[in-house]
Amino acid sequence: MIVEPGLEREAFKMLLEKFLVHGNSNDEWNQARSKAWDRFSTLGLPSKKDEVYRYIKLRHLFSQPFDIPPESKLSAEQIAPYIQPECRESVLVFVNGDYCSELSNTTAIPAQISVSTLQDAVQTYGMFLNNHWNKSLKEESDSFVALNGALNHKGAFIYIPPKIVFPHPIQILNILDTDNRLCMIAPRLNVFVGAHAQVNFLFTQKNFSEKAYFVNQVIEMSLEENSKVYCSQILCDEHPSSWHLNALRAILKRNAVLKAVSVTEGSMTVRSDYRIILAGENAEALLNGLSMLRDKRESHTNIWIEHQAPHCRSFQLFKSVLDDFSRTSFEGKIMVRQAAQKTEAFQLNNNLILSDHAHADSKPNLEIFADDVKASHGATIGQLDSEQLFYMKTRGFSQSAAMNLLVFGFCEQILEMLTVDSVKQTIAGKAKNYLME
Repeated sequence: MIVEPGLEREAFKMLLEKFLVHGNSNDEWNQARSKAWDRFSTLGLPSKKDEVYRYIKLRHLFSQPFDIPPESKLSAEQIAPYIQPECRESVLVFVNGDYCSELSNTTAIPAQISVSTLQDAVQTYGMFLNNHWNKSLKEESDSFVALNGALNHKGAFIYIPPKIVFPHPIQILNILDTDNRLCMIAPRLNVFVGAHAQVNFLFTQKNFSEKAYFVNQVIEMSLEENSKVYCSQILCDEHPSSWHLNALRAILKRNAVLKAVSVTEGSMTVRSDYRIILAGENAEALLNGLSMLRDKRESHTNIWIEHQAPHCRSFQLFKSVLDDFSRTSFEGKIMVRQAAQKTEAFQLNNNLILSDHAHADSKPNLEIFADDVKASHGATIGQLDSEQLFYMKTRGFSQSAAMNLLVFGFCEQILEMLTVDSVKQTIAGKAKNYLME
């Protein structure tokens, strides 16, 4: 599809309308999708004038002739190698954006935990879901998140009842099998965690396609009082020309805790977008991330953390290792409302540059309306320490081995936050061999 300069946005909008019609019916869930499309239409597609998208190659994205994903014929045996050992009986599988119960295995998940499609969940939790859906759409400011709500066809819903503690990880495996077509995929997961409940999620991805794709993924969580959620996201199997927009939305009530860590090796664009609301007193959010980038791959992070209640805490640590012509950006904002006295909020972005051609942009910032707050933000951009390299070489390390060890030391703080041992070992191996002999 050849598009004249300046017309990419209109052509992309027309393409999206084709996706909206695909699979549409008159059920209750599609009414919710229609509301999401209305919100998307109100927001409009982002442009370079939008601060949070200033580093994203939007024109390139809008010019792509994306197609509707085909029906996959993958079997359980074909995807079994990509299920982590700790999650053999607690895995939810998405194929081309749709939750696939026949490929999932929930044997180890307690019967009290409800897992269903969003369409089925609307029948069971209709009033709750509709109220939550309307509120979240009204407050949503990112057009791609609203677009996900309009285009996803078979999202998943997880309800963890109060006082249910499930310490074993639940893997969310996103399978891409596009038959080598340039496809647009919109997986969605909504999670409701009851009071005093605890759950551990692992998000991974496997790409079976040799063609690029566009994944627009949304994870939305509601944490009731005293609940705890651990969340690890691994985006390390991306086609180098693919687009992956990954959004995490979470609302935390009194004493709730969210601990999230993400790891990516980038692609044409990997963008992680966080919007976390600390709505109840003494809530806590810890967001951490690591990007290990080579070639021309990119990774971008945008964060909004809003402290609405007193005595809440938020901690952010995001690190990037950049080699070759890779690029990263970090845009983080901590908003402290007037009622959020006794807030503790800290934000740090560290970047390790290994090439003269790599590029890192960083813009951490605070906006504080309370007067009793402990808060700080900062960013660093640097290279490997020449004195440390020299010392290690005098102890028998080769140049490459010494550099690898220092890179691993830079990454290790984030790697230790991963909660699934098999994943931690795999990612640690990548970090230890970031620079090959």
